[in-house]
Amino acid sequence: MVRTTVLMAMGMILTAGVPPALANDSDAPAPAPEKCPRLQASTVFVPDKATSRQKGSARKLSEAHKTAESQGWSFDEMQIYIEDGDLQGFFVTYTREHPCNNRE
Repeated sequence: MVRTTVLMAMGMILTAGVPPALANDSDAPAPAPEKCPRLQASTVFVPDKATSRQKGSARKLSEAHKTAESQGWSFDEMQIYIEDGDLQGFFVTYTREHPCNNRE
């Protein structure tokens, strides 16, 4: 009996439609425009697979920085990722001005 009552109530709610108070009203104020964030961030993972840090990680990090800078990104932060005591790589975060700030 309780199940039937619950199911009937759910059916009435689902088939009732949108109440007139919630319907789209032309007199309703327009939503405020969203604020543009000042910065945009991107984090990349630079893996460390080399045994020599000077020929492996340093070179890969330098290449990642050059690539990011050529696309307008600036270095922000770097975190070392170690798993089971072994260096796995680096999480590097770059930032740049958000594209919506360039609108005129």
